Amino acid sequence: MRKFSILLLILTLGINACDSIWPENKDKIVRQKVYVIDTKPDSLDGHLAKLPSDTSYLELVFKNNGLVNILELDSSIQVDLRYADTNNFLHLNLYDGLDHAYLNCEAALKLCNAQYFLKRINPAYSLVIFDASRPLHIQQMMWDSLKLPVEKKYQYLSPPKEPSLHNYGCAVDVSILDMATMTLLDMGTDFDHFEKLSEPAEEKTHLKSGDLSQEAYKNRLLLRAVMQRAKYNPITTEWWHFSICTKPEANKRFKVIQ
Repeated sequence: MRKFSILLLILTLGINACDSIWPENKDKIVRQKVYVIDTKPDSLDGHLAKLPSDTSYLELVFKNNGLVNILELDSSIQVDLRYADTNNFLHLNLYDGLDHAYLNCEAALKLCNAQYFLKRINPAYSLVIFDASRPLHIQQMMWDSLKLPVEKKYQYLSPPKEPSLHNYGCAVDVSILDMATMTLLDMGTDFDHFEKLSEPAEEKTHLKSGDLSQEAYKNRLLLRAVMQRAKYNPITTEWWHFSICTKPEANKRFKVIQ
């Protein structure tokens, strides 16, 4: 019990560290306890349980930029980094074994709020992160790997000379996972499906044509509702993408992750 109390204290200190660099919004944070369940207490051998370390060099890059592992703030959020595998539109593993999602403190705390709001609606639901902070050199690799004419590349990616909000650590690509069945909610398309059907701006049209089901539409509305309540902003072209600010604001307030 004493070990568990110490662990909770460490997690609380981590949250307070984020608060200290974001005092102006402190009153807006939804407080919640994060419980780490040790299923093998005898295996501790006198040491505190720790989240497993990443095997990717990117962990060091993110930590050197002051970013936060989201699971250290809310261990209930699910992580399925699509660029740490080949299950993405480039069919390339670009994240070199990265297991955890990193964000700047403001974005991380707001995402914890979104998870809290979602759990209040349906305790079986959880946010699942497909992508979070992305270094600029990875953005360059993505740009170079996409074999399309330059004018078409702009439809899929931000060019490295114009950093995306992911490169500032203040954008996240998310969906909703039903933990009871371990299945993603139907959103009408998969993540990184770069067609009109993925665009929130075109939803009403696709709903009328039957290309987008009522269920998928309601699921998108739910995702947007909890993210917007947590002060994340959606975009008109991708149902999965949310950010905490605009690019000009990010350029003033945050540094690009190289």
